[in-house]
Amino acid sequence: MKGRRRFLTRVIPTTFWASITMRSLSQNAEAKTVENTSHKIFTTTEAKTLTAWCAAIVSGAEEAGVAQFVDQNLAGDQAASLLLLRYLDASDMAGFYRKGISGIEKECLHRFGLPFVQVTDDQRVEMIQAAIASDMQVWTDPDPNFFYFISRSDAVDVVYGTQEGFAELNIPYLAHIPPPRPW
Repeated sequence: MKGRRRFLTRVIPTTFWASITMRSLSQNAEAKTVENTSHKIFTTTEAKTLTAWCAAIVSGAEEAGVAQFVDQNLAGDQAASLLLLRYLDASDMAGFYRKGISGIEKECLHRFGLPFVQVTDDQRVEMIQAAIASDMQVWTDPDPNFFYFISRSDAVDVVYGTQEGFAELNIPYLAHIPPPRPW
């Protein structure tokens, strides 16, 4: 009986501290994983610009994680990409997005003297309307109208192409095989 008590008085505190230590290590690893995998292709600035652009086109794109959606698809196997660009011009998808984001910034700085993420909603709408009308002053590559088309498709996919998006539209989600992740 005495051996049993001594065993328990030594094991319980050790188990308690080991549990706290493991939980702490796990949380630190999780935080580092999120930090390291936030953007694989885009810089933070590029991701913010793409997010603001797509959010101005499709309401809810920012909350749905459009930049993460595009970034993850660009970083993965091109044959398994969910991006519309894969089917239209698959030569250099990451380069296409980078040039488009750069074009947005150049045009916005030319027109308003500010980066796209800092302009007003009306100025964002003006930029998008100019892209649709192919009426950009300094942005030429990739074609602004085509970049609008592709980025709009990405925003629509990430907002409405999920189970939650279908539910928001009151459309039954009838996937033959449910996807392993939202997008």
